[in-house]
Amino acid sequence: MAEFIVSFVVEKIAEQLVEEAGSLSRVRGRVEWIEGELRRMQCFLKDADAKQDGDERVKNWVSDIRDVAYDTDDVIDTFLCKSAQQGKKGFLRLSGRYPFVLSDLVSQWKTSKKINRIMRKIHEITDSRSTYGIENIGRRGRSFATDRLQEKRRSSPHACEEDVVGLVQDIRILESRLIHGETRLCVISIVGMAGIGKTTLAKKLYHSSNVKKNFDYCGWFYVSQEYRPKETLQNLVKRVTGLPRADLEKMDKEELQEELWKFLEERKYVIVLDDIWKKEVWDDLKVAFPDRKNGSRIIFTTRFKDVALNADPRSPIHEPHLLSDEDGWELLSKKVYLEWNAKTNLPPWSKELGMQIVKKCGGLPLAIVVMGGLLSRRDKTFNEWLKVLQSVHWQLAQDPTECAEILALSYSDLPYYLKSCFLYFGLFPEDYEISARRLILLWVAEGFVQPRGQEPVEDVAEDYLEELVGRSMIQVATRKSNGRIKTCSIHDLLRELSVSKGKEDRFLDIIHGEFTVNSLTRSRRLAIHFGVPPKNAPKARSLLSFDICEPSFQDLRKFKILRVLDLEGVYISKLHSSVGNLIQLRYLGLRGTWLKKLPPSIQFLSNLQTLDFRSTLLNPIPTFIWKLQKLRYLYLNELEEMTVNPPTDASLVNLQTLHGIFINQTSCVENGLVKLTNLRELGLHGYLLLQEEAIGKWIFHSERLQCLKLKTIARLGELSKNAMPKLNISSHPHLIKLHLKGFIAKLFDAEYFPKNLTELSLKGSFLMEDPMEKLEMLQSLRVLKLKHSSYFGKEMVCSSGGFPQLHFLNLSFLNTVERWRIEDGAMGRLRQLEIIECKRLKIVPRGLQPVTTIQKLKLGCMPSEFEMKVQERQGENWYRIEHVLPM
Repeated sequence: MAEFIVSFVVEKIAEQLVEEAGSLSRVRGRVEWIEGELRRMQCFLKDADAKQDGDERVKNWVSDIRDVAYDTDDVIDTFLCKSAQQGKKGFLRLSGRYPFVLSDLVSQWKTSKKINRIMRKIHEITDSRSTYGIENIGRRGRSFATDRLQEKRRSSPHACEEDVVGLVQDIRILESRLIHGETRLCVISIVGMAGIGKTTLAKKLYHSSNVKKNFDYCGWFYVSQEYRPKETLQNLVKRVTGLPRADLEKMDKEELQEELWKFLEERKYVIVLDDIWKKEVWDDLKVAFPDRKNGSRIIFTTRFKDVALNADPRSPIHEPHLLSDEDGWELLSKKVYLEWNAKTNLPPWSKELGMQIVKKCGGLPLAIVVMGGLLSRRDKTFNEWLKVLQSVHWQLAQDPTECAEILALSYSDLPYYLKSCFLYFGLFPEDYEISARRLILLWVAEGFVQPRGQEPVEDVAEDYLEELVGRSMIQVATRKSNGRIKTCSIHDLLRELSVSKGKEDRFLDIIHGEFTVNSLTRSRRLAIHFGVPPKNAPKARSLLSFDICEPSFQDLRKFKILRVLDLEGVYISKLHSSVGNLIQLRYLGLRGTWLKKLPPSIQFLSNLQTLDFRSTLLNPIPTFIWKLQKLRYLYLNELEEMTVNPPTDASLVNLQTLHGIFINQTSCVENGLVKLTNLRELGLHGYLLLQEEAIGKWIFHSERLQCLKLKTIARLGELSKNAMPKLNISSHPHLIKLHLKGFIAKLFDAEYFPKNLTELSLKGSFLMEDPMEKLEMLQSLRVLKLKHSSYFGKEMVCSSGGFPQLHFLNLSFLNTVERWRIEDGAMGRLRQLEIIECKRLKIVPRGLQPVTTIQKLKLGCMPSEFEMKVQERQGENWYRIEHVLPM
């Protein structure tokens, strides 16, 4: 983590030296010297971070560097904050010129003193490398602790666990793929987080009699995190061929590969490669495995999806699930039985407490097995088991089998830019479902996301999140219809890891009732789960509150250098004017606060990037919002008719997302909003037809637009009076997402849609002509949603060759549609189909048989006759049926 902190501070210093050249002119030389020294230290930190767990000297050295980086960051932020505030005061009261100048000189003197202290500390850190005998810290290698743990984790096919629970279905599926799959050499990957049972599942397959009798050779090889190409190849050849070590050491890489190839060439084989961490492993080894099209197989176990996809992108990844509470209790009780005595009955109260322990383990088999072993060594009394329940996470951290350390290996392997993103999850409460969009904007505001050329930092942050998911560190809770992450969560034990590591690095702290003032005043980020924050938090960069009661704190002047203030869901009657003193603030989240009024001091938040007013009672939106020149994301309230009248000189050139704008006859579109043409996302609602020409002009000139959501308001019987305005969007190359909610007299032809449109949603359109005739001609469309009252006809037809790219189709509340005709060759790539409350619908002439690519079918409130017909083909495993409630 120290590597990230130093890198973050170094880049920040370089940026500030350019942006704040005037403010920092008096100390520029010394700040540049500090930047240079930190850059040099950065070269050693990657290796030092890996070694510090096993060497207290290294740990202290790394800690000193982290602290000096933090101190540098604090000094610069505090100085710039004071300079900005002095400038504001000087502008407001020129008459107080001399006190202002004196105050400025005092501030500069204090800053200079602090910088000199930091420089002395850096000299001491440099000298301490030789003083404490850690000059060789830059040489590659691992700590003793890591080596010891790797040795303990080394798997063997001979130690096969008997007390296995919840894997019957997994074994059946994988056995089928091993024995009956394609004839080509396939790599079958078992992917999941640490401790979920990947190796256990692989052992069950390795020892399966069905597998043994179908292969000429079955082999097992443990790869591990520390991959050394030639040594790994030598060990693999020795394990498979049995050649003596002395002979193998004389061979070069090509000769070793040739020996393995010759041994396997005439055999049908299955080989397990256990615990693979890097893509290079398969890249180096694949040439040694012959493919005689005889059904040979390689089984991978890995924590990383990209490792699996690199090895065989055509083979589906198999991801074991966390255990249910019942299966978890079965595993826990089996482990207790095994240690006690198979004939001993568990006490009658044991299941109730045992189930609670299983819940604390989050269904993770490794944790459950550890707790089972611990319980078996305790007295069989209610009080003893209760003590264990009350200290589950602590017990796992102390466990001699290193449960926590095994999980921590994944954290240690993260690239430095992902470590801060992972630790950020520790701020959220247990079992909290986190909005991916919110998380991404928080990461951007924190400065965690590194620019990649001209790519928007939000897109880079989304890749970070996907990478954490691919590394089995984070779980996807829900995905959008286009496959992107909508919400995510973190396993309780990995959250415990993020909290403990975060506290250790002064990255975060959590307020849950009572707290120690000293620890909180040193933390960079605070999360309030219950209680009140400290009155003074000079180091805090972020404050997130999850306590829904109105906070007792109001005055924010003591949180001088906050970058993030997220009060989503917290009841706030008013926001204190001192919020305007938070000059460094990038993110202000007020969603769900029911706030009625904003203080005018908001206009001084010159660095603000995100402003979220959803589910508030603000009306109208103050005009000073349009002075925030760095604003990138502005979310207004769609539940209220929020009056928005920007001044004629409004020019938020950095604004990329604008949602919740209410349009009526008096809205300043022509002379105000029309100037906001750099938008990537735009959401409008209201009486759009009244401003049809101005809205059309605005959208036409917003050439960067990627997502457009329009919603009209109309009363029954007056649909045509407020129809969807006519749009000229065919020339928008970047517009890929279009949501239209409101009356459309006639759907425009395919050539008038954007050529790259991938997602279209229609609702309340009241179309009388079959929309499929035009929509199936959209060559790039992947997601189509026809929702409530979008179509009022009786028949829909999907023609052969239509919808060539469609992956997802939703039909909901189309109560007049009676027949849906699907021709052979229609929707050739459809994977997911949702049909909800279309009660008269019949699919003709052959139901869903023409569509052979469906993997998932969701039904909601459909007649039993319809469900019976679609279930006739479910046994062929070409799709899986789920039932959903209509929303």
